[in-house]
Formats: sequence, C-alpha cells, structure tokens
Amino acid sequence: MKFSRNAALGCGSLIWLWLTFAQAGESKPAWETEWNKTIEAAKREGQLAISHTRGPFEKVFAEFNKRYPGIKITSVTGRGGELISRIMAERRAGKYLTDIYLGASGTPLDVLYPAKVLEPVQTFMILPEVRGQSNWFQSQHHYGDPENKFIFVFEGVVRSDMAYNTTLVDPKEFSSYWDLLRPKWKGKIAAMDPKLPGFPSGLLQFSYYHSELGAKFLRRLFGDMDIAVSRDGRQLVDWLAVGKFAIALAPSASEVQSGMSQGLPLARFEPRAFKEGIYMRATQGSLSILTQLPHPYAAKLFVNWLLSRDGQTHYQRHFTRIDPIFSLREDVPIDPAVEVYKPDRGDKFMSVYRPEFRELDGAFKIIDEVLKR
Repeated sequence: MKFSRNAALGCGSLIWLWLTFAQAGESKPAWETEWNKTIEAAKREGQLAISHTRGPFEKVFAEFNKRYPGIKITSVTGRGGELISRIMAERRAGKYLTDIYLGASGTPLDVLYPAKVLEPVQTFMILPEVRGQSNWFQSQHHYGDPENKFIFVFEGVVRSDMAYNTTLVDPKEFSSYWDLLRPKWKGKIAAMDPKLPGFPSGLLQFSYYHSELGAKFLRRLFGDMDIAVSRDGRQLVDWLAVGKFAIALAPSASEVQSGMSQGLPLARFEPRAFKEGIYMRATQGSLSILTQLPHPYAAKLFVNWLLSRDGQTHYQRHFTRIDPIFSLREDVPIDPAVEVYKPDRGDKFMSVYRPEFRELDGAFKIIDEVLKR
C-alpha cells in the first residue's frame, strides 16, 4: 500500500499531537512541582529553629524527623512571654534566629503581631489538603489575629475551668452558670486571682463577653458570694480537696488531675452541663512564622507537614493528656473520650482565642470594685 506525501505528513501531525497531549497529561500539578522543590531546598538548609512553650513538642518533632530525616530541628523551650521577649531582643540586635513560634495564640498577638514581624501563614501553604479549607472545622482556617492571616490556630480545647469537691457538690444541681449564685454556695467558692500571669482566662472571657452572663453575672459572682481569692494554685486545690470550699474557679488543671489520680474527692465540671454553651481555647496549638526567617524552605516544609492530616494526627495524639485536646482538622480521628467535647455545628460556643475576646480590663475593674481592692 502506498501513502501520498500529504498523507504521511498528516499521520506525523497526528502522532505529534498525541505525544503532546500525552505529555501534558503526565505533567505534574504546579503545587507538586513547588512541593518537590521545597523538599530539596529544605534538605540543603538542613535545619529549622522553633521556639515553643512547654509540652510534648519534641515528640511531634521526632515524628517530623522520621518523615524528613535530613532536617535538624533546633528548639528553644520556655514560657510564652519569655520566648517572645528573647525573639524581640534578638531582632533588635539584628539577629534573626527563629523561624517559627508554637504556643498559645495570645502571646504572639500581644507582641509579635503589633510589631509586624510575622509572615502571612497562607503564603507558606502548598499542599492542597492544607491550603484548602474544607478539611477544617466549620470549613475554614482559624486565626487568632484580627486580620486572619498571621496566627494560625490548629487546636481546640474545651473545658469549664471549674472543679468541685465530690463529697459536697452534686454536679446535677448545675445546668447554668447562674446556679453558682444560689445562696447555698455563698462562702463555699474559691477562685484563683484573675490578674495572675498564666491565669486560665477562658472562664473569665466567656463570662464577660457572653450575652446571657456579662458584667452583671461577674459583679454578683464576686460581689455577693463571698469568694475567697487565692494566689497559690496548689493552695486552691488543697482547700478544695479538704472541703474548706466546695467549688474552685480556674484552678490548675494539672493540680486537679494530680489530686484525682491520688484518689482525692475532686472532679471537674463537664462543660456541656451549662446551658449557656461552651468555649474553646487554644492552649498551645497556634503557629506563627517570623519575618526574615533563617530557614524559609525548612519552615515551609514543617508548616505543611504539621497542618497536614498526618502532622495533626501526631500532634493530637501526643498532646491529649489532661485536657480534651483535638485538632481543628475534621479528618483527624479522635479518641471517643475526647470527641464529646468537640463543638458541633449546632452548638452555642465561643472561640475565646479570638482577639475580640482578649481585652479583659473591664472584667478586672468589676472584680476589683466588688472585692474593694
């Protein structure tokens, strides 16, 4: 069989078109190309500097190192305020030594955010499962700064921040926070001083900003109930354990848990027992990226891994200790014992890590007035 020259050219064109389409079908998505380049560049950097609050972060870092063994994480551990002060002092000296800060969202909000030394987190997101918002609680990313850009919140903690003596209190008597004002509890409530550094402020934020509680509730709670205010967390739990007081507001969760493990008559109120709803905090689960970071590619790699399903699964597993901690990723399976605390879409709840609930000067003023101090 003979082919004309035009027919041969036509076949060649068809083959060329087929090869072009085949190659186009085999080309990688842009994100995958960027991801592979990021991995290689991160390996060349070989290290990453992270400042973080106390907790099992090292165990999380170990999981990252199993996945990316060529990158060494150098970490600095301490209290949030101390870490932030150190970072700012270094930067004033022209030293840019920290890539990432991990900890509660309030500390970077108070210092790093107003100093304009944070990078927008979304610009570091590469993986579709991280960048896309459908995998996250309420189908959105969560932030602890007013612009929803710089302090990424990936953890939720729900608790009432209140404990009781099990021989003196029947928790079934409480269905509202207003039940704390019943006459039988007058002189039977103790509280940590709200002005102390490290005070678990979730209860105070929720009370002060809740439309059904607010200033009126706080004024009556601290003004009418003869509350004893302590500046010693251990003393507060000791008072509760021996029955000197029936209820404790904002005691140390670790101290209460320790007492419970020793068989002392202590328990914590279930947050869902109160009709006013629940509040969600981020005790250590927020991420901030510093500007002029020394290891940009390693930081980008870590951010994507930590916020991936794999990274969040490891974080949640290592951090679920005293508090019912859960990842804000919806596709991360959680322990059934913790699941009951995770907010459902229909719940009445407040994200107290949001900046609009941060200011508590008004609440402090009310408490000072009624306590006459």
